[in-house]
Amino acid sequence: MTPIYGVLFAGILLTGLGSAYYHYNPNNDSLIYDRIPMTIVFMSLLSATIAELIDTRLGTRLLSLLVAIGVSSVLWWHYTESLGRGDLRLYGLVQYYPMLFIPLILLLFRSPTSNKGISCLIWAVVWYVIAKLLEKFDREIYSTLRFISGHSLKHLAAAVSTWYLVRLFEQKHIRKAGIPLTGIPA
Repeated sequence: MTPIYGVLFAGILLTGLGSAYYHYNPNNDSLIYDRIPMTIVFMSLLSATIAELIDTRLGTRLLSLLVAIGVSSVLWWHYTESLGRGDLRLYGLVQYYPMLFIPLILLLFRSPTSNKGISCLIWAVVWYVIAKLLEKFDREIYSTLRFISGHSLKHLAAAVSTWYLVRLFEQKHIRKAGIPLTGIPA
């Protein structure tokens, strides 16, 4: 299970770096460094959910394929963007499919033995949905509040979602292994 979470948390770290780079120099070339790590997060989270609730080996085997599809979706967008078409259909699937599929997996495959950490996964998805709504209504939020945009609030909501992923990992794997945690509230 740990390799999946290693990829997930590496994707989160790279998303922070890629997003900082994009916001420092916003253009389509720097946007690649923002989007690719996000696809790593989306697809490794889907892989982890499959591994946790359906089958560990299946989730682990799917990790490479899912991440490759995610990265390919951004590379395809960038290629088509250079042709003046900017095809985001595959990237949209990569971004939204896991957020639809994960709740479905939770409904269909949840068992009493898999309950630990499930609420954290649910909250991670909820906060991601909130982040997407804040992004969608970016201008309306700014015109209403006049001091902060929906895009800025999106980053905060995504950080809350990430916190829930850290809590999920901690509850399902660190505590199970008996590793003492200092400074992390229970």
